[in-house]
Amino acid sequence: MIARTDFEGDSNVGAFGIATDKFILVSPNMSAKSLDIIEKTFGLPLVQSTVATLDAVGFVAAANSNGIVLPYTVTDEEFAELKRADYLHMDWIDSKMTAMGNIIVTNDRGAICHPSFDSAAVRKIADVLDVEVIRGTVAGLPIVGANTVATNRGAVVHPMATDEEMEVMADLLGVHVEAGTVNRGSPYTRLGVIANTDGMIAGADTTGVELAHISQVLGFV
Repeated sequence: MIARTDFEGDSNVGAFGIATDKFILVSPNMSAKSLDIIEKTFGLPLVQSTVATLDAVGFVAAANSNGIVLPYTVTDEEFAELKRADYLHMDWIDSKMTAMGNIIVTNDRGAICHPSFDSAAVRKIADVLDVEVIRGTVAGLPIVGANTVATNRGAVVHPMATDEEMEVMADLLGVHVEAGTVNRGSPYTRLGVIANTDGMIAGADTTGVELAHISQVLGFV
């Protein structure tokens, strides 16, 4: 299913949630309307918690079907709430960088992270997500998570991403990669889209051309 909407009046829908092929992570403070759209689109268990006291879980957490990577600023109460979904593997990364969703892009086959993560952090990310992890950039920028929406079928990256960056991502994630935009020209595709293998929600400002392109790359058409 494909939907185009906003959450609480904001077209940056990717800031509010993360979709994997096994679960959806969202804030518990979303409106009933927003939660209904998410449930109808994905039909998967909802894991509901703030992260670091923020509703914008898509900014501060990164996840695939195997686990959730959290910032050190996650509270004990939030960690306990997330642990209630006992099928999930999760841990926090000891790093001054806390916007994990903005600096890690992952699917169930691989992950690319901010170039400044140290070796211990890279190993922990790999352990939690159970995939190979490499450091890298998209469009020369370290915010690889914000610049890329990736599923197990495809990835749409910042329009200034280089051919080499896209080739590295395609090899690591095992998917077709193309450049694109969302929400009327925004290059931060992950912030405008929540997607997994079976469903996608794009921001309400996304044009028909943008929606068609993202849908094609992610394998919906």
